[in-house]
Amino acid sequence: MSNITSILLKYVIGLVGITIVVIVHEIGHLVAARCNHIEVEVFSFGIGPSIWKKEYKGCEYRLSLLPFGGYCRLKGSDDLSQALLHDQNKFMHTEDGSLFSASPLGRILTYLAGPAFNIIFAIIIYALLSLVPIQRISIEPRIATVNDYPSLFDGNTSPSFDQGLRTGDLVLSLDNHKVEDWEELQKLLDGADGSALFEVQRNEQELLFVVHAEKREDGSYFWGLSLIQDLVVDNVRPHSPEYRAGLQTGDRILEAQSRQVENQLDLMSVLNGQKEMLSFLVLSGQEEKIISFMPNLTERKEIDLNFSLKVQTKPADRGQIGIAEGFLKTKELFVQTFGELQRLVTREEHDIRSSVTGMARSALMIGDITTLGLEHAIPSGLYALLYLMGVVSISLALANLLPLPAFDGGQILIALIEWCTKKQIAPKTYYRLQLIGIGIVIVLFMLLLYVDVRHFLSIRR
Repeated sequence: MSNITSILLKYVIGLVGITIVVIVHEIGHLVAARCNHIEVEVFSFGIGPSIWKKEYKGCEYRLSLLPFGGYCRLKGSDDLSQALLHDQNKFMHTEDGSLFSASPLGRILTYLAGPAFNIIFAIIIYALLSLVPIQRISIEPRIATVNDYPSLFDGNTSPSFDQGLRTGDLVLSLDNHKVEDWEELQKLLDGADGSALFEVQRNEQELLFVVHAEKREDGSYFWGLSLIQDLVVDNVRPHSPEYRAGLQTGDRILEAQSRQVENQLDLMSVLNGQKEMLSFLVLSGQEEKIISFMPNLTERKEIDLNFSLKVQTKPADRGQIGIAEGFLKTKELFVQTFGELQRLVTREEHDIRSSVTGMARSALMIGDITTLGLEHAIPSGLYALLYLMGVVSISLALANLLPLPAFDGGQILIALIEWCTKKQIAPKTYYRLQLIGIGIVIVLFMLLLYVDVRHFLSIRR
């Protein structure tokens, strides 16, 4: 498969995932509108000119030229046109089934249904995924103290080093709890109250150390520890510089830039700040060979390596199952996404490119992660795709609830004000708000397009 074909495939996969999420949103509006006696004039799969259409129960279902997303058009445009034409202060003689003949509560429920369906869709996705047996990463609990790698950890000192632990120690137990892997060690440290008894193996000796962590301002504890991994290559991305240079699964990296490396922190230290040609000495089978390549760079101009290191896996422990876990996972991602949105609004997040993406970049990210999973196994790729569709569904729900004109949140706010004041909004005011909303959508679209273009240009060589 050529590089161009690979990129196109990623886009197609990502756009299919996003389109399904958008259609679910619009189905929510369709169902709620009918329940509240509001007619749906058009329900379109995709956007642009219609290439196929069929009328069913008063609604025209369309398949549009561009298969990206879709829309649901509610009846009411004629009522708005007539009200504006006759300069009316309120909507009079509205048609049956019109949006403007519905009660404020009916409109609130109709506009709320889109985001609600997205949340329900995410819950269903994560409920189903919770029933899928998966393998989780299980990395040997061999530690490094951060003071041994000052360039990677901003020169931080390690409380653990000060109290006896050393890089290369294998943690056997923590507070008399047997530790099987790094992930379990992290959980135990998160639950420790600032002090822990480490049992470690060092040079075939078993040693005990009591370590008191450094308390941070936010109340958490800093232990000054990191994991270390052997530099055995697991997977190399096809068409990447490393792949073209001859790096293969099973290769062990011995040197980078003519400096000996024993673990991933050694490698990251050597590569830190590098932007030119890289050279690895690797052991491939019984033969040593030199791999040279010009690495890809991220938008921050940092090296983007296209290979992973070999790790052990084991069956993941499942807690809640089914709907319970789906609800909890959706809640967790909802809170995370809301927090990111809040930081953007309050300008606490200054790097907008890392937090906001348009449809093009989002589609590429989804497709890239999905194909990465497919390279390992088809179930892994499908799992990744569904998981990301859940994330997109939650994000779409939250974005649409923003109280801006032309967004679901803006329409809900208008209906809520009418419900509370018992006064209908003037047609001219409604029309002007819609124009403002369209303007906001265009500005947001241009901003997201700019962010995407900046991203693509920044990673080009």
